[in-house]
Amino acid sequence: MMEELQVDVAVVGGGPAGMSAALAAERAGAKVALIDEYAAPGGQIWRRRYDEVQDAAPRSLPRAARELCAALSDSSVAVLPGASVWAAASPGGRGLSQAAGSASVELLLTGGPVERVRARAVVLATGAYDRPVAFPGWTLPGVMTAGGAQALAKGQGVVPGRRILLAGAGPFLLPVAAQLMARGAEVVAVAEATRRRDWLRVGPRMSAHPDRLREYAGYRRKVRRIEWGHVLVRAEGDARVRSATIAECGPDWAPTGRERTYAVDAVCTAYGFLPSVDLARALGCELRGDAVAHDEAMATSVPGVYVAGEASGVGGAELAQVEGELAGTAAAGGAVRPELRDRRARLAGFAGILGELFDPRPGLLSLARPETVLCRCEDVTQGAVDAAVADGATTMSALKIATRCGQGPCQGRTCERLVAARLPEGARFTGRAPVRPIPLEVLIKTAES
Repeated sequence: MMEELQVDVAVVGGGPAGMSAALAAERAGAKVALIDEYAAPGGQIWRRRYDEVQDAAPRSLPRAARELCAALSDSSVAVLPGASVWAAASPGGRGLSQAAGSASVELLLTGGPVERVRARAVVLATGAYDRPVAFPGWTLPGVMTAGGAQALAKGQGVVPGRRILLAGAGPFLLPVAAQLMARGAEVVAVAEATRRRDWLRVGPRMSAHPDRLREYAGYRRKVRRIEWGHVLVRAEGDARVRSATIAECGPDWAPTGRERTYAVDAVCTAYGFLPSVDLARALGCELRGDAVAHDEAMATSVPGVYVAGEASGVGGAELAQVEGELAGTAAAGGAVRPELRDRRARLAGFAGILGELFDPRPGLLSLARPETVLCRCEDVTQGAVDAAVADGATTMSALKIATRCGQGPCQGRTCERLVAARLPEGARFTGRAPVRPIPLEVLIKTAES
């Protein structure tokens, strides 16, 4: 028999959006469960130190995070840590067969204190992950995303190397560089794909957000060695990375000019984020671009399913908190304050500026070579994908069969956009359960229950 919890509102994801949604739903009178894969709430952006997992208000976190964590600790929200949602069903959506009962959404969990959660409504606050960019040497040990390096630095207090090069585009580069430097690493360079004149173009609109500019200026004082208009073109080494080469790039971020090579023992890339939409797709939610489509109340196309935070479009912690409050209130049937919608619109406007400036450009696709691996789980190269396309595999499903790309443990999260770039625009792997790898015994137990 599966252990089950019934609530009014279930929130999936314990970052800024998820915590805000859970607290808002509780204030509106709902019985709430917060499901999170981490050992304690905070998400990636507010990741706690390893020795703060049990703290109600971790000292290492910023003030807004400490306040949310403390409020959640004092609330009646049922927090389910270390739990992954691997399947879901909702009327009007896809997924498992809907079981009998009054709840409208069913979530199946693994790793947590219960195995099934039934809820009248669910808020998807599933966050985002680092956008992968394939280039020669990106599979070498010591080459990782900036998010991975940040998780090591914040969560464990260690750095991935002593001489580190960071490459990418956007405001995430500098905080990570500063965190690595604070823990003793030497950041040999930060290769920023955008050029100074790109920033000048959006400067007048950015001036309407002085707090964000002050925050950026603080990081710039700490991180001075920035190579503007450069991209990482290759990483080289034997048992691990030993050198990294950057090159001048054009407006589309394709390398065009002089190269420069640095001796390193770690490389971190940060070319933006991809919304985590696996669960939303399994439920049948419509997408808008890479994110989950939603209305002003953060309701998705599936009745009873709401979205908040990076899954609805990458915009940072402050926007995620506002969206979480909107989604949690609406999911609980409460009245949403108009000023909250106004605040979301203002913050979303700033996120739009950042997107215009930093969204990946097509030149990045020129970095990979035929021998460059695209699907790391199954070791499928770009040449193998292109050969399959030439032989008639013109859909993602056909490519999956012909090359095994997307069939590994990451289930296509890493390679999907890289493989899709070899096909007509809009191609994706099919979203279905399980959305996370699970033991076979979990499937057997579910079938028997």
